Amino acid sequence: MNKIIVLLAVVGGFLFTSCQEDPITLFGYDHYVYFDKFWKDEAYPGTAKADSTEVTFFFLDESQNSMNVDLVVAMAGRKLENDLNFQLRVVADQTTALPEEYTLQDHYTFRALPVKEGDTRFQDTIHIQLNRSNRLDQMPEGYRLVLEIVPNEQVKAGPYERSRSVIRVIKDPVRPDWWNAEVTGYLLGTYSATKYKLFLQHVPGADELDQEMIENNPDQARKLALEFKQWLAENPSEDENGPIEVPV
Repeated sequence: MNKIIVLLAVVGGFLFTSCQEDPITLFGYDHYVYFDKFWKDEAYPGTAKADSTEVTFFFLDESQNSMNVDLVVAMAGRKLENDLNFQLRVVADQTTALPEEYTLQDHYTFRALPVKEGDTRFQDTIHIQLNRSNRLDQMPEGYRLVLEIVPNEQVKAGPYERSRSVIRVIKDPVRPDWWNAEVTGYLLGTYSATKYKLFLQHVPGADELDQEMIENNPDQARKLALEFKQWLAENPSEDENGPIEVPV
Protein backbone atom coordinates (compact mmCIF):
# COMPACT_ATOMS: atom_id res chain seq x y z
CA MET A 1 0.00 0.00 0.00
CA ASN A 2 2.86 2.37 0.85
CA LYS A 3 4.44 1.78 -2.56
CA ILE A 4 1.21 2.77 -4.31
CA ILE A 5 0.99 5.97 -2.25
CA VAL A 6 4.58 6.86 -3.13
CA LEU A 7 3.93 6.24 -6.82
CA LEU A 8 0.82 8.42 -6.75
CA ALA A 9 2.70 11.20 -4.97
CA VAL A 10 5.57 11.18 -7.47
CA VAL A 11 3.40 11.05 -10.56
CA GLY A 12 0.96 13.52 -9.06
CA GLY A 13 3.84 15.99 -8.85
CA PHE A 14 4.40 15.48 -12.56
CA LEU A 15 0.82 16.36 -13.38
CA PHE A 16 1.20 19.71 -11.64
CA THR A 17 4.65 20.63 -12.98
CA SER A 18 4.74 19.14 -16.47
CA CYS A 19 4.06 21.18 -19.57
CA GLN A 20 3.59 18.02 -21.61
CA GLU A 21 0.15 17.58 -23.15
CA ASP A 22 0.13 13.76 -23.00
CA PRO A 23 -1.48 12.46 -19.79
CA ILE A 24 0.56 10.25 -17.49
CA THR A 25 -0.97 6.83 -16.95
CA LEU A 26 -0.76 6.08 -13.25
CA PHE A 27 -0.69 2.31 -13.57
CA GLY A 28 0.93 1.97 -16.99
CA TYR A 29 4.47 0.92 -17.75
CA ASP A 30 5.86 4.26 -18.91
CA HIS A 31 9.05 5.60 -17.38
CA TYR A 32 9.59 9.36 -17.21
CA VAL A 33 13.22 10.45 -16.95
CA TYR A 34 14.17 14.00 -16.01
CA PHE A 35 17.08 15.98 -14.58
CA ASP A 36 17.33 16.85 -10.91
CA LYS A 37 17.96 20.55 -11.68
CA PHE A 38 15.45 22.88 -13.34
CA TRP A 39 16.87 24.32 -16.56
CA LYS A 40 14.19 27.04 -16.51
CA ASP A 41 11.99 28.49 -13.78
CA GLU A 42 9.22 26.18 -12.64
CA ALA A 43 5.81 26.96 -14.17
CA TYR A 44 3.80 25.59 -11.24
CA PRO A 45 3.86 26.15 -8.31
CA GLY A 46 6.68 28.44 -9.37
CA THR A 47 8.99 28.01 -6.40
CA ALA A 48 11.93 26.33 -8.16
CA LYS A 49 14.37 28.51 -10.08
CA ALA A 50 16.52 27.66 -13.06
CA ASP A 51 19.93 26.25 -12.23
CA SER A 52 22.93 25.11 -14.23
CA THR A 53 25.89 22.84 -13.60
CA GLU A 54 29.09 24.90 -13.58
CA VAL A 55 32.44 23.21 -14.23
CA THR A 56 36.02 24.24 -14.90
CA PHE A 57 39.23 22.62 -16.11
CA PHE A 58 41.15 24.95 -13.76
CA PHE A 59 41.91 22.28 -11.15
CA LEU A 60 42.89 19.56 -13.60
CA ASP A 61 46.47 18.77 -14.47
CA GLU A 62 47.50 20.11 -17.88
CA SER A 63 47.98 16.54 -19.08
CA GLN A 64 44.26 15.80 -18.59
CA ASN A 65 42.38 16.67 -21.77
CA SER A 66 38.91 15.62 -20.68
CA MET A 67 36.76 15.28 -17.59
CA ASN A 68 33.40 13.81 -16.66
CA VAL A 69 30.57 15.92 -15.32
CA ASP A 70 28.05 14.28 -13.02
CA LEU A 71 24.38 14.93 -13.73
CA VAL A 72 21.70 13.62 -11.39
CA VAL A 73 18.68 12.17 -13.15
CA ALA A 74 15.40 11.04 -11.64
CA MET A 75 12.58 8.82 -12.83
CA ALA A 76 8.86 8.51 -12.21
CA GLY A 77 6.93 5.35 -13.00
CA ARG A 78 7.08 1.77 -11.88
CA LYS A 79 10.18 0.47 -10.14
CA LEU A 80 12.76 -0.78 -12.65
CA GLU A 81 13.27 -4.50 -12.89
CA ASN A 82 16.16 -4.03 -15.35
CA ASP A 83 18.47 -1.17 -16.29
CA LEU A 84 16.83 1.42 -18.53
CA ASN A 85 18.76 2.98 -21.43
CA PHE A 86 17.96 6.45 -22.72
CA GLN A 87 19.53 8.96 -25.10
CA LEU A 88 20.53 12.60 -24.90
CA ARG A 89 20.85 15.14 -27.69
CA VAL A 90 22.27 18.62 -27.93
CA VAL A 91 19.88 21.58 -27.99
CA ALA A 92 21.66 23.39 -30.80
CA ASP A 93 20.03 26.82 -30.50
CA GLN A 94 20.99 27.07 -26.80
CA THR A 95 24.47 25.55 -27.04
CA THR A 96 27.65 27.56 -27.60
CA ALA A 97 30.06 24.66 -27.08
CA LEU A 98 31.73 23.29 -30.22
CA PRO A 99 31.21 19.61 -31.16
CA GLU A 100 34.82 18.77 -30.31
CA GLU A 101 34.39 20.17 -26.81
CA TYR A 102 32.14 17.33 -25.67
CA THR A 103 31.62 13.61 -26.32
CA LEU A 104 28.18 12.06 -25.93
CA GLN A 105 27.61 8.34 -25.53
CA ASP A 106 25.20 6.44 -27.77
CA HIS A 107 23.05 5.95 -24.70
CA TYR A 108 23.06 6.46 -20.94
CA THR A 109 21.80 4.03 -18.34
CA PHE A 110 19.37 4.51 -15.51
CA ARG A 111 20.30 1.61 -13.26
CA ALA A 112 17.75 -0.58 -11.54
CA LEU A 113 19.10 0.32 -8.12
CA PRO A 114 17.60 -0.92 -4.85
CA VAL A 115 14.90 1.38 -3.51
CA LYS A 116 15.20 2.34 0.14
CA GLU A 117 12.19 2.54 2.38
CA GLY A 118 10.87 6.09 2.40
CA ASP A 119 12.22 7.00 -1.05
CA THR A 120 9.76 9.15 -2.97
CA ARG A 121 11.48 8.87 -6.35
CA PHE A 122 14.09 6.86 -8.21
CA GLN A 123 17.44 8.59 -8.77
CA ASP A 124 20.76 7.89 -10.50
CA THR A 125 23.82 9.76 -11.80
CA ILE A 126 25.15 9.87 -15.36
CA HIS A 127 28.47 11.23 -16.61
CA ILE A 128 29.00 13.65 -19.50
CA GLN A 129 32.46 13.92 -21.06
CA LEU A 130 33.84 17.42 -21.69
CA ASN A 131 37.02 17.96 -23.70
CA ARG A 132 39.59 20.65 -23.00
CA SER A 133 39.62 23.56 -25.43
CA ASN A 134 42.25 26.29 -25.79
CA ARG A 135 39.67 28.88 -26.79
CA LEU A 136 38.34 28.89 -23.24
CA ASP A 137 41.28 31.11 -22.22
CA GLN A 138 39.81 33.91 -24.35
CA MET A 139 36.23 33.40 -23.12
CA PRO A 140 35.63 35.10 -19.74
CA GLU A 141 32.01 33.94 -19.73
CA GLY A 142 32.90 30.44 -20.92
CA TYR A 143 30.58 28.40 -23.11
CA ARG A 144 27.42 26.37 -22.62
CA LEU A 145 26.30 22.84 -23.46
CA VAL A 146 22.55 22.19 -23.27
CA LEU A 147 21.30 18.61 -23.41
CA GLU A 148 17.82 17.17 -23.49
CA ILE A 149 16.31 13.73 -23.02
CA VAL A 150 15.18 11.98 -26.19
CA PRO A 151 11.74 10.35 -25.83
CA ASN A 152 11.23 6.88 -27.28
CA GLU A 153 8.98 3.86 -26.79
CA GLN A 154 10.57 2.94 -23.47
CA VAL A 155 11.39 6.40 -22.09
CA LYS A 156 9.45 9.64 -21.96
CA ALA A 157 10.83 13.01 -20.95
CA GLY A 158 9.65 14.30 -17.61
CA PRO A 159 8.31 17.81 -16.89
CA TYR A 160 9.49 20.32 -19.47
CA GLU A 161 11.30 22.48 -16.93
CA ARG A 162 13.49 19.51 -16.05
CA SER A 163 13.80 17.77 -19.42
CA ARG A 164 17.00 19.66 -20.23
CA SER A 165 20.32 20.21 -18.50
CA VAL A 166 22.55 23.28 -18.84
CA ILE A 167 26.29 22.76 -18.35
CA ARG A 168 28.43 25.91 -18.16
CA VAL A 169 32.17 25.51 -18.76
CA ILE A 170 34.19 28.40 -17.34
CA LYS A 171 37.89 29.29 -17.26
CA ASP A 172 38.22 30.12 -13.56
CA PRO A 173 36.22 28.60 -10.72
CA VAL A 174 33.60 30.61 -8.89
CA ARG A 175 34.19 31.20 -5.18
CA PRO A 176 32.41 28.47 -3.15
CA ASP A 177 29.37 29.63 -1.19
CA TRP A 178 31.04 28.65 2.08
CA TRP A 179 33.97 31.03 1.45
CA ASN A 180 32.14 33.89 3.14
CA ALA A 181 33.25 36.90 5.19
CA GLU A 182 34.02 34.71 8.20
CA VAL A 183 36.29 32.40 6.17
CA THR A 184 37.96 35.44 4.59
CA GLY A 185 38.55 37.12 7.94
CA TYR A 186 39.54 34.19 10.15
CA LEU A 187 40.55 31.19 8.06
CA LEU A 188 41.77 31.49 4.48
CA GLY A 189 41.81 35.18 3.67
CA THR A 190 40.80 36.81 0.39
CA TYR A 191 39.57 34.34 -2.22
CA SER A 192 41.34 33.78 -5.51
CA ALA A 193 41.17 30.87 -7.92
CA THR A 194 44.94 30.35 -7.58
CA LYS A 195 44.76 30.25 -3.77
CA TYR A 196 41.89 27.77 -3.84
CA LYS A 197 43.72 25.56 -6.33
CA LEU A 198 46.88 25.47 -4.19
CA PHE A 199 44.79 24.76 -1.09
CA LEU A 200 43.12 21.78 -2.77
CA GLN A 201 46.35 20.47 -4.27
CA HIS A 202 48.59 20.64 -1.21
CA VAL A 203 46.39 20.15 1.86
CA PRO A 204 45.04 16.61 2.35
CA GLY A 205 41.32 16.74 3.05
CA ALA A 206 40.92 20.31 1.75
CA ASP A 207 38.20 19.17 -0.65
CA GLU A 208 36.07 18.23 2.37
CA LEU A 209 35.95 21.79 3.68
CA ASP A 210 32.39 23.08 3.38
CA GLN A 211 29.75 24.98 5.33
CA GLU A 212 28.86 21.95 7.41
CA MET A 213 32.46 21.50 8.58
CA ILE A 214 32.81 25.21 9.33
CA GLU A 215 29.67 25.19 11.47
CA ASN A 216 29.86 21.75 13.10
CA ASN A 217 33.58 21.00 13.18
CA PRO A 218 35.39 24.36 13.26
CA ASP A 219 38.53 22.82 14.80
CA GLN A 220 38.97 20.64 11.71
CA ALA A 221 38.43 23.65 9.41
CA ARG A 222 41.04 25.59 11.38
CA LYS A 223 43.45 22.64 11.17
CA LEU A 224 43.17 22.62 7.36
CA ALA A 225 43.79 26.37 7.22
CA LEU A 226 46.85 26.02 9.48
CA GLU A 227 48.25 23.26 7.28
CA PHE A 228 47.83 25.52 4.27
CA LYS A 229 49.56 28.35 6.13
CA GLN A 230 52.47 26.06 6.89
CA TRP A 231 52.70 24.97 3.26
CA LEU A 232 52.74 28.61 2.11
CA ALA A 233 55.54 29.39 4.60
CA GLU A 234 57.61 26.68 2.93
CA ASN A 235 56.40 27.48 -0.60
CA PRO A 236 55.78 31.24 -0.95
CA SER A 237 53.23 31.82 -3.73
CA GLU A 238 51.48 34.72 -5.40
CA ASP A 239 48.17 35.39 -7.10
CA GLU A 240 46.62 38.50 -8.66
CA ASN A 241 46.40 40.05 -5.17
CA GLY A 242 50.11 39.63 -4.44
CA PRO A 243 51.71 37.19 -1.97
CA ILE A 244 49.22 34.56 -0.84
CA GLU A 245 48.56 34.69 2.89
CA VAL A 246 46.05 33.20 5.30
CA PRO A 247 45.01 34.99 8.50
CA VAL A 248 44.47 31.98 10.77
